[in-house]
Amino acid sequence: MCECKQKNEQRLQEALPEQLPAGAKNIEARLQGYALLFGDGEMSYRQVMPFEITYQLANRDGVLKDKKKVMSLTANFCMFCGQKFIKEESQEAA
Repeated sequence: MCECKQKNEQRLQEALPEQLPAGAKNIEARLQGYALLFGDGEMSYRQVMPFEITYQLANRDGVLKDKKKVMSLTANFCMFCGQKFIKEESQEAA
């Protein structure tokens, strides 16, 4: 897996002091939009993008009510370097 998340967080931490008020201390930058995944005895980060769905659903009286649901898409490739997040089965067998 690539190290883009860690490298970009470090770059942000180095660049942020110039953008913040003088005297700012203990600056941390963490990229949002990542999920920690567990599977096949491995742990990995994947980029995620939340999206919102709105729809109408009839209640018991037949009146349409607005509903909202939030779900997430997970990326297969790093948006920074293009490296594939998940190993292909053909690579694992090799």
